[in-house]
Amino acid sequence: MIDFTKAFDSVDHVILLAKLVKLDLPSSVIKWICSFLSGRSQQCKINGVFSDVSNIGRSIVQGPGIGPTLYVVMKSDLHALSQLNDLFKYADDTTLFVPEHTDISISSEFDHVRT
Repeated sequence: MIDFTKAFDSVDHVILLAKLVKLDLPSSVIKWICSFLSGRSQQCKINGVFSDVSNIGRSIVQGPGIGPTLYVVMKSDLHALSQLNDLFKYADDTTLFVPEHTDISISSEFDHVRT
C-alpha cells in the first residue's frame, strides 16, 4: 500500500482547477470552488511568538465535505503504467498490485505513482 503522507496538503490549486474545468462543470461551480480555495493563509505560533502570515497556494481543507471530493478529482487520472498492474484508490490511500511477471517493474510503477 502507498499512503500519500499529507496528501491533502500537496494539492496544487492551479492543477486542480484545470482538472475541474475538464469535467465540464457549470462556471458558477468552478467559481465557487475557486473562491473556496482562494484567500487562505496560515500562521504558526511557537513559544508565544507568531510567524509571518503565509498565503496558501496548495492544500485542500479536509473538514468541509467538498475537501475529499476535490482530492478525488485531483488524483482521478492516476493510473498504473502497465495494464498488467492494478491501482486501487480510496481517499488518500492507494494500493498498487504488481504481479511477479509483468512488463513494468514495481520501482517504475512506484516512481510514476509518487509524482
